[in-house]
Amino acid sequence: MPELPEVELYCRYFAEHALRQKLAGVRVRDERVLGNLRKEKLAKALRGRSFRAVRRHGKHLFADASDVWLHLHFGMTGDLAYYRDDEPRFARVVFDFTNGAHLAFEDMRIFGVVDLTPDPAGYIAEHRLGPDPLDRAFTLRKFRKIVDGRRGTIKSLLMSQDVIAGIGNLYADETLFQTSIHPRRPVNDLSAADLKNVFESMRRILREVIARKARGAGYLPRYLIPHREEGASCPRCGGTIERTVVFGRTTYFCAKHQA
Repeated sequence: MPELPEVELYCRYFAEHALRQKLAGVRVRDERVLGNLRKEKLAKALRGRSFRAVRRHGKHLFADASDVWLHLHFGMTGDLAYYRDDEPRFARVVFDFTNGAHLAFEDMRIFGVVDLTPDPAGYIAEHRLGPDPLDRAFTLRKFRKIVDGRRGTIKSLLMSQDVIAGIGNLYADETLFQTSIHPRRPVNDLSAADLKNVFESMRRILREVIARKARGAGYLPRYLIPHREEGASCPRCGGTIERTVVFGRTTYFCAKHQA
């Protein structure tokens, strides 16, 4: 499932291929990705316009088309493909440019969303999305403030989009692996030092992954992600990787160094 780093790369891909190109039209191949939006409204709103800017908030991408914004959420299998000839097999919505090129929103399992919003800020407020963890305005002080008084496990907090927007199963596990904190650890059991460690590690991991993926590199060997298999050896301490379920999601952790 695309999480914040993947959507950041989609955002950069969109900026590289789709900005400042005039739209000749929009073709909807499968209306299920539009939610309650009619395909005629989508096409009418965007035809003849150009995308002026693109931004990301958490797992959401927003593209400015003057007085309306295109909103994309990638669900489990969403992707973008810029092409001229062969249309991708799982193209659900295709944006046709006057230069003859096309941008397809692909989604094999159709859990993604393509719709319109007047502005990103309104969408973020309406859907009660928390701050983006890589936003410069999101400081350790603000992180501690939104965590203060909350209960439940630290993993469920990291994955709650109304608390922090963008962290999913993969990077929640990685953050806790790197900070030696058990995913079932109660939030109110964490010390100030623990919270600082979580905050700084979360941001470092997201930036590292974005930077490495942007240049076609894989995950670092010391990461949990390449070792997400029950019974695998921990790349940090040699302990055993175990599997459980937290917040309804399959969770991997080291039984030795995560407490």
